[in-house]
Amino acid sequence: METPTYPPATAFEPPAAAPFELRVDAVSLAELMTAPEAWAVVLKHAPMMKMVVQAPHTKPYLTNFTVESFVAYGVVQPPALKAIDEDLRRLPRSAWPVL
Repeated sequence: METPTYPPATAFEPPAAAPFELRVDAVSLAELMTAPEAWAVVLKHAPMMKMVVQAPHTKPYLTNFTVESFVAYGVVQPPALKAIDEDLRRLPRSAWPVL
């Protein structure tokens, strides 16, 4: 059996990354904690998050959990998520976590 030959691609479009937005559902707690200004925004609207990230049983999951993950536990309310997102949008790119 002979190996088939294929003509070269004629309409290839290289993939382009979607623009990233700093949001409470897109960045983990661990990443937010690496950026002091971003973390201050979170604590301003959801002060209980400080206690949550210090709890021994949540520390292993900080790279997986987002601020939005804690709505189900009553740690942060949906209106606070909206306020956090608005404040995060105002941060200069230099204040963002290193992703």
